[in-house]
Amino acid sequence: MTLLLMGANPCATVFDGGRAVAYASVWRVDWSVRGPGRALVLAVPGRVRVIGPDPELGRWLGTEFNRHIRLAGDIAWSEPEFTTADVEFDLDLATGFTAAADDVSVAITGPIERYLTRKDDYDLGGVPHLLSTVWIPCREASIAVGGEPLPGGPRVDEAAPMSSAFIADAEVWCTADHPRK
Repeated sequence: MTLLLMGANPCATVFDGGRAVAYASVWRVDWSVRGPGRALVLAVPGRVRVIGPDPELGRWLGTEFNRHIRLAGDIAWSEPEFTTADVEFDLDLATGFTAAADDVSVAITGPIERYLTRKDDYDLGGVPHLLSTVWIPCREASIAVGGEPLPGGPRVDEAAPMSSAFIADAEVWCTADHPRK
């Protein structure tokens, strides 16, 4: 196996009237084969933005990871626009997460539960990857652009518990290119 990335990746898809209106993925890369750093990926119908201080790291995260994550409904991956800007990243595992970059802000709050998860065959563009993370589904999420909150909120099923807004911390991505014996 080749270790690719270690860090955190809180994400939220917000829905308005049953329709997905936005997806935000915020990365805190503690270590990766492309170096450390932060990036915010925002997808809305017809537009994908990648914001971060290191354009090459942001491009890698967006195109190698986020583009292969199935987005809901009308939100499809398209050629991203890149903006060079700092990413504020504030994570409290007891209460939630906030981030801001350029004119975008994201809040994910109200943790429901915490799980250690592992998927040995996470498909990223036809290539299986190992993903291990502490996954924390949350009750609330909001995404704002230009200071204006986008409509809607996450889909939450507290009985499952599942949510389209979650915190992923202690996230580790590997590719299985040389199995160990």
